Amino acid sequence: MANMIPRTPNDYDPASKEGLMFEELDKLSGDYYVFHSFKMVSVSQGTLNESEADFVIFHPEKGILCIEAKAGQVQLKDGEWLYGNGIPIKNGGPYRQAERKKWDIKNLFIDKRMEDTLSHCKLLHAVWFPSIQKSQLSQIKFPADADKNITLTADSFGNIQQEIDKIFDIEIKHKVITNLNNIEISNILKNILCPSFNLIPSMASELSIKKNLFNKLLKEQINILNFLEEQPTAIINGIAGTGKTMIANEKARRHASSGDKVLFLCFNKNLCEYLKQNNDNSNITYHTIDGFACSYCNTQKADFVFLKKKLEDDFYTNKFPYQHIIIDEGQDFGQDRIEECDIIELLETIILAKENPGTFYIFYDKNQLIQSARIPKFISDADCKLTLYKNCRNTKNIATTSMRPINIEPKLFSGAVIGESPEIFISEDKAKQIEYIDKSIKECLNKGYEDIVILTCDVEDDSVLDEYVQNNYYEKFNKKIFFTTCRKFKGLEADAIILIDVTKQTFDYNKKLIFYVGASRAKFNLFLVCNMSENDCKNIAESLNVNAKRPYKAFAAALNASLVQSVINIG
Repeated sequence: MANMIPRTPNDYDPASKEGLMFEELDKLSGDYYVFHSFKMVSVSQGTLNESEADFVIFHPEKGILCIEAKAGQVQLKDGEWLYGNGIPIKNGGPYRQAERKKWDIKNLFIDKRMEDTLSHCKLLHAVWFPSIQKSQLSQIKFPADADKNITLTADSFGNIQQEIDKIFDIEIKHKVITNLNNIEISNILKNILCPSFNLIPSMASELSIKKNLFNKLLKEQINILNFLEEQPTAIINGIAGTGKTMIANEKARRHASSGDKVLFLCFNKNLCEYLKQNNDNSNITYHTIDGFACSYCNTQKADFVFLKKKLEDDFYTNKFPYQHIIIDEGQDFGQDRIEECDIIELLETIILAKENPGTFYIFYDKNQLIQSARIPKFISDADCKLTLYKNCRNTKNIATTSMRPINIEPKLFSGAVIGESPEIFISEDKAKQIEYIDKSIKECLNKGYEDIVILTCDVEDDSVLDEYVQNNYYEKFNKKIFFTTCRKFKGLEADAIILIDVTKQTFDYNKKLIFYVGASRAKFNLFLVCNMSENDCKNIAESLNVNAKRPYKAFAAALNASLVQSVINIG
């Protein structure tokens, strides 16, 4: 499935058959970006110029293709293109129209001072006659500005991938070959093509090469949101990356937009701060469960016995200020101090017993149970739970790596990005580990990633980076890289994660979930830094059912990772 932008076609005349062409182009592979009704506006010598291409197709390894669509009967008479009714086609006919749109796109590159990028990016044009059979083209004597090789027809339906690839394979003037690095690809999307559309709001940070694909609400997620419209209470389970926080936050926004007060509770302080910073609706209040206890009771330390009493008092006097409660990271609310006071049960009772009942939702992942000994009884005793299955955060390779130790196979949506294999570096030498961390940071920066985070599977004080970190930041190449533990980063994500202090203990029964939590935070790049011996690798590989004749490679293979043999001198 291609990346269709917008996801559904813009308004069009049904007679143009653009809807059918849109559906056909959606069958292209996930590496293609297809823009429908691509509008271009420029001002030259005080004159406003506007143009619109029916379809613009971008492939990072092939280039850019501008397609002009012409449905219905067309004819070529005395070198002039005419519609079936004899009216001349404007601007010299469809091929000149397509070529003109191509040059308009070239001008966008020039305006953005990206001529150098265009020097190694193919820029082509084509015409699609969706009502004409290929056999009919043999009756046409094409003029100099037209060619059958850049023509799609009714026969292209059902065969679109091959037809588009064939056009991209055409050699163009000056023998330009598409050879774009990741930064150039990102700039083409952000500066040339992407300003023409809006993304669904999400928890994602800055756009990158594949980010629009991950930012879409999947059909599965939309179905959950639609279900919750009619459901006052629900418990939603999902593994890492299935969009629980995205859905929870979207649901909070929908309630808040109607003027209702929403209390959004989570466990992780860093997640709570992130949600606060990215919220622009005063009707939503974000708290950790401890922060809520302190704020609601006006105490310096969370006292859940006191919180229970105050909630009960406000319940009986109808003073509780919120209409809706949404809990994220629900699995961590099972700590004894919270459970013994029945805080979750009490909050649900208050919400549903109001004169105008509100809603109460809990989102959780039993595999991320790293802050509590057990799942809250409110969740475990629930009769009905909804489950999100499809990962929409990670690439396929990262999802696979994060789940290998806990023996779960990821389920990804159609068209999911395969992505690069995670890298794994193994050494007992701390100096070499740090050298590899630096090399990984430089690699990420060269790819254009700004959102880079280092996570330790241990505690900060015992980390290989402890003495080099100041105020939770590791500074390298004039860049401050955020450093924290996997536990503290739960619920958040980053373009690139460097997961360090991976030891044999990381794969103990009660520690595997920490690896899963840390690795699954990565969206596009994952680097694993392991402090392990050859024998450690052998034992863990065999525990993961991989033959360990060559221990280092076997361990890497067991984690679906690419083994780095040596550290590159980064200067």
